[in-house]
Amino acid sequence: MGLLDDLKKQADLVKTQQILQESLQGDKLKLVEEKMKQTFQYVHELLKQLTVVKPTNPLMFSIPGVSSLVGLALTDSFIDSRRKRIGDKEYFDTIHFFIKWASGKMVTVNCDDAAAAQRAREALWASKVKFEEEEKKSARGILIGAKYTFPAAILTDITITADHVQGELLVQAKNLFGVGVEQLKIPAPEVTDDLLEDLAKALIGQKSNIGRFRVPKGPGVSR
Repeated sequence: MGLLDDLKKQADLVKTQQILQESLQGDKLKLVEEKMKQTFQYVHELLKQLTVVKPTNPLMFSIPGVSSLVGLALTDSFIDSRRKRIGDKEYFDTIHFFIKWASGKMVTVNCDDAAAAQRAREALWASKVKFEEEEKKSARGILIGAKYTFPAAILTDITITADHVQGELLVQAKNLFGVGVEQLKIPAPEVTDDLLEDLAKALIGQKSNIGRFRVPKGPGVSR
């Protein structure tokens, strides 16, 4: 067998591998699209019903060193999606939705020294809470404390991104399990009616198994 025959065999093998890879990628693309569509339709209907029922979230949303918010009820929700072109077709790119929880009350936090005021300010910024700050200064103009006022409200904010290459749904969840940001990585075949019900339970503060898809955080990474 000559060199040309060897090269032809190698070329045929490469073409076969490419065809298989393209077929597998096509299957992932199709599956992820189906699961993104299923997720959007489920959450869209869920939010419609929750907006009518307006449940109270049983979770305690703790802003470290500042306050713990309890008894928050659903006051607003929203969902939309974005698509992107892959080849000659449009596919789901992201699904974004939020639920606003609030009690209608205002919270006031008094800090009696500059260090405490700084910690409270940083915690409120990190928690994405809109607040008003009233600084307390000495007669010499030195900061000696502060008063913070903010509504007892938290936004549970979710973005789901389609990973067509890996065949996964990537979830960024803010204030889902309490105050903080979590990343979840869900293989497309795992997206079933049962999993979506688990997501719904987590959204309203009920016991759920959706946390098993959390992406572990590296050392030194806070919630």
